[in-house]
Amino acid sequence: MEGVSVELAAETDADSFAHTPYGGYIARFAEVSDNLMRTMEGFGVEVQSAGEHRAERERVQALRDSLVSRGARLRNDGKSLVYGPLSPACARCRTGVRSVSTFLSLACGRDCWFCFNPNQHDYERYRQQVKDWRAELEDLADRLGGLEFIALTGGEPLLDPEGTLDFIRYARSLAPDSHIRLYTSGGAADGTPMERLAQAGLDEVRFSIKLEDDPGRQQAVRGLMREAAESIPAVMVEMPVIPGTGASMAELLEDLDRLGIFGMNLLELCFPLHNAAAFRERGLKLKRHPYRVPYSYGYAGALPVAGSEELALGLMDEAIAGGTSLSLHWCSLENKNTAQIYGQNEGGAWDIPPYRFSLRSLFYEVVRAFGEDAAFCRQRLEGGIHPFELDDAGTMIAFDPAALVLFAPEDAARHRLWLASAVVEEDGRGKRRFREVGLAALEPEDLADGGIGAPVSFRDEDGL
Repeated sequence: MEGVSVELAAETDADSFAHTPYGGYIARFAEVSDNLMRTMEGFGVEVQSAGEHRAERERVQALRDSLVSRGARLRNDGKSLVYGPLSPACARCRTGVRSVSTFLSLACGRDCWFCFNPNQHDYERYRQQVKDWRAELEDLADRLGGLEFIALTGGEPLLDPEGTLDFIRYARSLAPDSHIRLYTSGGAADGTPMERLAQAGLDEVRFSIKLEDDPGRQQAVRGLMREAAESIPAVMVEMPVIPGTGASMAELLEDLDRLGIFGMNLLELCFPLHNAAAFRERGLKLKRHPYRVPYSYGYAGALPVAGSEELALGLMDEAIAGGTSLSLHWCSLENKNTAQIYGQNEGGAWDIPPYRFSLRSLFYEVVRAFGEDAAFCRQRLEGGIHPFELDDAGTMIAFDPAALVLFAPEDAARHRLWLASAVVEEDGRGKRRFREVGLAALEPEDLADGGIGAPVSFRDEDGL
């Protein structure tokens, strides 16, 4: 199964619980969702309506079903979708274990309207100077017990071609068996033969194509990609999918297929919390529910744009139907957030029953029910092996999600079951706390075929 159906507490009838002993618990999550919506509405970019969101979700699900029928694979709890081979760096991105993505500087010759680099710490400082990346790599290698995946991004790394080559050589000497990749728009690469990058130890290069560039500049980047493919093991394109660019993107995919490169990462377009006018001018809207679990995610991309996923999956579906030889990967904003949650939760190292670390969502999870629904669950669970807890009044039950194997889909139709998501956090005083941060109502399809309690492993996906 793909994951828990998204139904935020704010869009359930939270008011119906208001005068119960547990009404405050549910209202707390509804308030978080309400606050997020108000914050989104304050950025100056329209938020899609509830009806638009539901309609888009139905179309997206139909595209997902079509893609799976054509041989695509759902990954990371459905947060990404892959057709063909997947870069090992993308596979590891799910957990981020022994991985680093860094830069020489944030200097760049471009001014992309969707760029989120200004959200990065010390942005102005590193636009002007190079950071001590050697010390950073050494420190990370020491703290993480070695580095297995190393990425050089920017800014534009190839504004400093010798620095880029030094970085690749140093990374290779520090971590001889690591996978090293480079991100570039290609615009500054004319003086840096791709063969030199390969000789320095580069495993993969990801080009960003700018559809707004004139045709001559785009062709120059394609020429560099062709040159790179002759010496660098994996050459890819990685770029956000912008609603309204379907025809140009379809043409680009055909061109890339003819070039014989490895594949393309189709990224979810995000609003970086600034430059709202550029998004309004293009008629773009924010996705109504940006996250399954609203939380303080650190990835600088910020908020997903409505329509980006639908266009990306439609492009994949058409390309696969047309017999493409490209590897294709849909990478959502939520796909980029999971490494943070995995790291915070130490990969499930804590033992906190009845919570269970979810190998799908990477949150700790517990199922809750209230009132008569709690009594029903207690009858189903008593005398079994799955741990559960009751409040003093017996009106709230919390139990291990693994116990959902005891429940049938129709149980979720007759009784309200909730899945709570929790994380381990620093409290600001050097101590850790365990906190529930999300609440979603389970639907009958969540309990089908073993549901979220069914055993699953990501070791094959991530090579851990």
